[in-house]
Amino acid sequence: MRAGKGIWEWFRGLNWERIYFAIHRLTAIYLVLYIFPRPYLVLLHGSWEEALKFDMTPIGRALAALFIFSIAFHGINGLRIMLIELGVIKGRPIREPIRFIPALRTSKLNWLLMALTIVGTVVGTLLGTYLVLYGSEVWP
Repeated sequence: MRAGKGIWEWFRGLNWERIYFAIHRLTAIYLVLYIFPRPYLVLLHGSWEEALKFDMTPIGRALAALFIFSIAFHGINGLRIMLIELGVIKGRPIREPIRFIPALRTSKLNWLLMALTIVGTVVGTLLGTYLVLYGSEVWP
C-alpha cells in the first residue's frame, strides 16, 4: 500500500491517534481563519461596534461557539501531544509495513487522558457557548 498525498493522508488507517490528529489540524485551520480576518473586518466597517453586529446574529454566535470548541480541543490535545513527546505517554510511531496499533491501547493513563480531553472539550465548549449566548447578562 502506497502512502497517499494531501489531506486524505490524515484519514488513512483511522484510529484514535489519527482522528485526534485530523481534528487538531482542522481546529488549527479554523482558529487561523477566525482570528486573522478580525482586524480587517474592523477596518472595513470603520468601527469595532459595527464589526461586532455580525457576532450578534445566529450565524455569528454559532461561529463563536465553534471557535470556543476549537480553542478547548486544540489546547487540550496539544497538551496530550506534549506529554507524548516528553515520554510520559508511550506513543509508538506507526509506519508501513508495520501493522496499525493505536497507541491509546498501551496504557490506562492514555485512556484517562483521552477521557479528560473529551470531558474538557465538552465542558469548555458548553461554558464558552453559554458565555457567548448570555455573557452580557451574566458578566457586568
